[in-house]
Amino acid sequence: MPALSPYAVAALRAAHAAGEIHRAAFGKGIRVDYKGRNDPVTEADRAAEAAAVTILSSAFPDHAFLGEEGGRRGTGPHTWLIDPLDGTFNFAHAIPWFAVSIALERGDRPVAGVILNSMFGEVYAAEAGQGAFAAAVSGLPPRPEAWGDLAGWRRLRVSQTARLDQATLSTGFPSDVADTRVNFDHFTNLLTSVARIRLMGSAALNLAAVALGQMEGYWEVGPKAWDFAAGTLLVEEAGGRVTDLRGRGLDLHGRQMLATNGLIHDQLVAALARGHSGLG
Repeated sequence: MPALSPYAVAALRAAHAAGEIHRAAFGKGIRVDYKGRNDPVTEADRAAEAAAVTILSSAFPDHAFLGEEGGRRGTGPHTWLIDPLDGTFNFAHAIPWFAVSIALERGDRPVAGVILNSMFGEVYAAEAGQGAFAAAVSGLPPRPEAWGDLAGWRRLRVSQTARLDQATLSTGFPSDVADTRVNFDHFTNLLTSVARIRLMGSAALNLAAVALGQMEGYWEVGPKAWDFAAGTLLVEEAGGRVTDLRGRGLDLHGRQMLATNGLIHDQLVAALARGHSGLG
């Protein structure tokens, strides 16, 4: 199996550092502030992003950053998209389902992506044209610098379910829009068209589930690039398909996305067309 690039290895190091901050603070009753309606932020979010940026900027001092908490820093052809704690609402309520998501964007496309499930200790990595992989952190070398050797990883493949009525999907609802009905139309339309819909609270882990073959699809209206850049690369490299909700090419900054195993994609696009919210 090939080795991961220096980009992916640096992202793994950064994700590991952020995840250690999550684990140290989890369930400790830390202070929760709000950036907007139902949009929490904690010191763990800020500290995790700072730790990730420190590691990545040390490795690549000419790269730019776009983080959920720190915003945009620098300019250039390479930009790191960082969600330091995807699933803050879960984290703040001591629900152990959240992640670090880090992707490197070049030419408006993710070229490397890493997601770390902080509490379950599983890490996912993908690089454009190289495949998508998963590993248990406990089975990797103690130092994240050595995680680039893929001997301890397994390759990911999307599921082979080809019928929408047998598919399990996941979605989320935006917390930062004035119209709280956004995505309700798609959700209610699809309830009678698919086997199950799950609301897990982490875009990154929803997308990882599609890449792992645990679910057949994930859609959302309103996410930011740092929420889904790494996850969409995982899905594509695991053999899936990613577009906007109308089936057009994905815009990382377009605030809507649809990721599937590919086999149900056109069926799901047709089902989503029965709604209207987010279909620009």
